[in-house]
Amino acid sequence: MVTSKDICQVGAGKPHILDLNDDCLGMIVRRLNIMQQYQISKLHTRFKQIVQSQWRCKLNHVAIYPELLENIDESTFVGFMQEVGPHMQSLFMRHCDIKYLRLLNDQIFNNTESFSWMGEGGGAAGDSAGEELAEFQGDRQQQQFLDEDLNLLTRIFPKLKVLKLRSCQITGKYLSQLATLKHLSLDDCQCLESDNFQEVFQELKLRKFDIMEDCDEINCCDLIELKKCPTLEHIKIADYHLCFDTDIINDILRMPHLKKLSIYSKNFVFDVLERISRTNLKQIEAFKFNGLLHNFERFFRELNHMRFLKKLSFYECHGFDIEGIRDHMLVQISKQFADLEEIHLCSCDLESDRGVLSFVQNCRKLKLINLTGCGKGIGESVIWRCMEMMKKQKWRTQTLEMWLKDTVIDKSILEDPRYMYNNRFLNLDFKQSLQDSNPHGVLKFTFTT
Repeated sequence: MVTSKDICQVGAGKPHILDLNDDCLGMIVRRLNIMQQYQISKLHTRFKQIVQSQWRCKLNHVAIYPELLENIDESTFVGFMQEVGPHMQSLFMRHCDIKYLRLLNDQIFNNTESFSWMGEGGGAAGDSAGEELAEFQGDRQQQQFLDEDLNLLTRIFPKLKVLKLRSCQITGKYLSQLATLKHLSLDDCQCLESDNFQEVFQELKLRKFDIMEDCDEINCCDLIELKKCPTLEHIKIADYHLCFDTDIINDILRMPHLKKLSIYSKNFVFDVLERISRTNLKQIEAFKFNGLLHNFERFFRELNHMRFLKKLSFYECHGFDIEGIRDHMLVQISKQFADLEEIHLCSCDLESDRGVLSFVQNCRKLKLINLTGCGKGIGESVIWRCMEMMKKQKWRTQTLEMWLKDTVIDKSILEDPRYMYNNRFLNLDFKQSLQDSNPHGVLKFTFTT
């Protein structure tokens, strides 16, 4: 790190860092983390101007983590936050001592609309490892994000729209005071009290609500109160919140502005899928699934009930010590989904191209086939067979896209005369893909209305 003494001592004929032009100094500054940028801005006015210029153009998300705070005293941290505050739209604090958030008690960040806190995990009850950690770190309650800290957020972030909390010891009693909040995400918050959520759903105009693992105190009976928040557009939820009540799924799917329901499932895969698929709701237009599955046959039988789908997506769908997606499964659903426009089979183990081609044959509104990452069962023959099939489809009036990134099919096929002179209705794309992931061992369902 360059010190102010180094900068001020300009020896005769000796090169020094300030001989560089602003572009070079800017390149140096960009190699530093945000705290180092703040520190170097205090050494000379040129550095301050360069840092401020870069922050004005590029700084909107600030991430704070323990390594960034090494050898930083409290006054330096507060000064740093005051400097980045005017540019900071989003603040993320990961595994930090809670004292750093509490040091901001007297500050107000009017431009910050998103705040995320990721705690150490383990919960208040914790395990033996968590108890041992507490012995070395002092009073554990002082290190956890508590209700009082949630109340603090209402003062220092008066325009907060997005709040994401993980591994916090909050009951939720101050959540309803965040009047401007649009997105609330809670994960591994084991001290939540269900009585507080009726007021949350009544008072806040949420558009997105996530409640994930180990929020065990909030059960399906409490989440019925979701209906009191009609502005909700996206709900992300763990399956155990849904499986013990027969009506809650239907109630959620009928909410007036709901566009997406994402369900993370570990133990109740078919129970939840059966309840949703057999409701026969026409407003469910898209279904997305990714993860390991121990019974594809049953899964596809339930899927057959969802007749009104326009988009069907599978990501990394592999069987657990069993075969993956079989051709006859895809053939069967292709006959059921007359309105299907998109089929995504990304990184899936397929038996052959027969199942893929069944969608070309049976789904007259089909616009996209996404085979990104498919290796097993898919080769160049799928292109030639698809083209031969489409030549005979007199009813076809629109182009079909096929995405082939990260497959065994080489993009040199685009220059093959057989494709170049017969591709009127087939467009191959080797660049686009849709990425999706989920925690290991967890199935993710996404329903879009």
